[in-house]
Amino acid sequence: MPNLGKRLLAGATAVASLVLGLSTGQAAATPDDEIRSYSAASDSSPQRVVGDFNGDGTDDVAVWRPSNGTWYVLGLFTVQWGVAGDIPVAADYNGDNITDIAVWRPSNGTWYVRGIDTSVWGVGGDVPVVGDYNGDNRADYAVWRPSNGTWYVRGIATVDWGSGEDIPVVGDYNGDNRADYTVWRPSNGTWYVRGIATVAWGVGGDIPVTGDFNGDNTSDLTVWRPSNGTWYVRGIATVGWGVGGDIPVSGDFNGDNRTDYTVWRPSNGVWYANGLFATAWGVGGDIPV
Repeated sequence: MPNLGKRLLAGATAVASLVLGLSTGQAAATPDDEIRSYSAASDSSPQRVVGDFNGDGTDDVAVWRPSNGTWYVLGLFTVQWGVAGDIPVAADYNGDNITDIAVWRPSNGTWYVRGIDTSVWGVGGDVPVVGDYNGDNRADYAVWRPSNGTWYVRGIATVDWGSGEDIPVVGDYNGDNRADYTVWRPSNGTWYVRGIATVAWGVGGDIPVTGDFNGDNTSDLTVWRPSNGTWYVRGIATVGWGVGGDIPVSGDFNGDNRTDYTVWRPSNGVWYANGLFATAWGVGGDIPV
């Protein structure tokens, strides 16, 4: 599966963590909780998944600033798209192998994909779960509803999978180039991959991370632990990288088709990619995209 597919599948986890309020040392919010601020300036440390905004096969260092709705992509462009309260959902919606600038607006359930489409799908309280669910190499409009544990994928499927406390974690866990319906349950540290596996991996307070860390074109069960800054990749590696308060970022920054261990530090706006670079880009309150 190419980088594009990995990116489409991974994006849902990032968004889910933002919406459900997964943070350092705490599990997801309950369905009755109000959607939290998406600002990375708080103690929230969700996983983020970045994109390839110029189609060169490597992911770009980029942030979205909720205060002014602006996307800042290092070395490429600065574009205003979205307003405070929106959720960034960058993905490839038209199949051109370039990540599209997009936001989902909880207040009206609308997807705004720059230059491509504006569509209503979902309601306030839903979690956008961007992924390629039918294998056509295009991102599908999809939401997961914590109140009933249901996945709504526009034009494709409605699937009951998960409960209100869960975190949706979309990835391709069997290598068929399609997103699998997956949730991680903080209360017992268990991954539930529909039709594929049920695996205990992680503990309460961990942050589930989606990525292909060994280049075998399947997603790996992974958590990042804010309490000790450690990445636990099942069957592959245990890597200390990052500190409490960092935001784990899933991306392939050197084009080797493997996810790199990367964190973004809101306190100083620096991206730390293990063995690759340390680059200042963004300010507290930004969201890595």
